[in-house]
Amino acid sequence: MGRVLTAALAATLTAGLALSAGAAVAAPGAKLKQFRVPTDNSEPRDIANGSDGNRWFTEGTEFTAAPAKIGRITPAGVITEFEPTLADGCNFCILTDIEQGQGDLVYLTSNDPTLMRFNVQAQAFEAPVAMPNNNALAGSLAVHGDFVFITDFNNDVVWRYDSVGGSFVSFAASNPSDVAVDAAGNAWFAEPQANLDLTTNIARIDAVTGVVTRTVVDPAARAIAVSPTDGKVWFAVRFITLLSPQGVGFLDPADANSVTFFPVDATGPSAIAAAPDGTIWFTQETQGNAASVTNAGVITQGKTVKNSDPAGITVAPDGDPWYAMREADKIGTLQVP
Repeated sequence: MGRVLTAALAATLTAGLALSAGAAVAAPGAKLKQFRVPTDNSEPRDIANGSDGNRWFTEGTEFTAAPAKIGRITPAGVITEFEPTLADGCNFCILTDIEQGQGDLVYLTSNDPTLMRFNVQAQAFEAPVAMPNNNALAGSLAVHGDFVFITDFNNDVVWRYDSVGGSFVSFAASNPSDVAVDAAGNAWFAEPQANLDLTTNIARIDAVTGVVTRTVVDPAARAIAVSPTDGKVWFAVRFITLLSPQGVGFLDPADANSVTFFPVDATGPSAIAAAPDGTIWFTQETQGNAASVTNAGVITQGKTVKNSDPAGITVAPDGDPWYAMREADKIGTLQVP
């Protein structure tokens, strides 16, 4: 396939940072619907679109005694849960990310060194894939074609799993937190704890050569998503420091990797996702809602639910965002006019 199977570190690319305040407005007519997860203290964490037309989500249970499960929620809000076993790759695991792969397989990560798989049509787990390193901490996922990209915080790498050949390739990364893939197959990942001067990076793995290039980004990008319409790499910044205020922004590959950032006050941006039409949605843990943002920085707020701790988010093909309400044990969706 002509791809270089060893990552090479290219010269660091430094981006100019444009800083703008995000203008917030109320959501014009968007209706919030909430659906309670059947398991108490389930802590739904991440969510993805499934090939069956439903949304699939993980139940993280990091600080509760509830068992690790995945859930399926239909467009009408009917939830069905599935509990993995040791044979499925879950050894008292804490499930983290979930992503639709080729065919009917969704991939799952956890704090166990396995890549779990679930067939959404058969409604059953398939044999897990062992990670190449037995202390691998499989974190965030992104899928493009036959390739599954997996961040591994423990080993400072991003793995690329070939689902056809069954092989892994590693790319050096500094504490990678999230990964996304653009239309050309280039993988982008965030390095929020990368540099000695407290600046951080967004890195790119070239789809053809495997070469890794980095753009210095300040503040610290943690969650990222790629717009399907203009290729901008959007990111969310969760934590507040003097050098790294929270907010959302984008890196523009079409403009020499320039970076534009929109600070927001006390909202807790967490996960971020792109709609098919290019609309960018993100969850706000502190605010307790989901919001959208335009290229100009106009932020449109969804309805706030106190103490709901919104986490992972995805956008359905019809443009409605769906997100996990971790502390509320619910799945929410904004029905956008």
